[in-house]
Amino acid sequence: MQYTNALTETPDGFESTFTVNVLANHLFVRLLQDRFAAPARIVITASDTHFGDFKHNMGMVPGPAWKSPDVLARTGAFPEPHTVVAGRTAYSTSKLAAIYLVHEYARRLPAGIDAVAYNPGFVPGTGLARNADPVSRFAMRRILPVMTLTPFATSRDAAGRYLADVVLGTPQAPTGSYVDRSRVDRSSEESYDPRREGELWDAVERFTAA
Repeated sequence: MQYTNALTETPDGFESTFTVNVLANHLFVRLLQDRFAAPARIVITASDTHFGDFKHNMGMVPGPAWKSPDVLARTGAFPEPHTVVAGRTAYSTSKLAAIYLVHEYARRLPAGIDAVAYNPGFVPGTGLARNADPVSRFAMRRILPVMTLTPFATSRDAAGRYLADVVLGTPQAPTGSYVDRSRVDRSSEESYDPRREGELWDAVERFTAA
């Protein structure tokens, strides 16, 4: 989910981007954990926007701006929170958080229950921009899909095939891996931070406690 601000709040008081991209994943894993039987694979959708550089996002999304999870989970975590820039910063930061969680799952889940982060790349023609302005929505739906003819974007069909391959284990991806479309790769240097990972784990456990 990507919003056009960092002020959209869920009924229970959390910032919506963080809720959908981080808390919902964690709650889902926790609710199903006693049903997992090895071998099993959990795939969390990540994004190359977490790199924060032009090579990975073509300047369309600002890089992540990490803060305490207690701050990120609430509205107004970023400067000028009413702006699109803040909303997109919330998005890239939430995707960094998703990778941190995958690393924690790799440490904490039982042997044979693998967790993998999957990056489909930029996939135009989806509903990701449904909260954007009319011009941006039109571009995402009608113009930017042409980019799937280049290496800079992924078609919806290709993204689905890559995801199915990751789920089925076609790429040999050990638990904790980052899969960029069809290959195992390293995520950003910032995404390897055990202190942040542990801090995030403690926070999401608190936020999703029954």
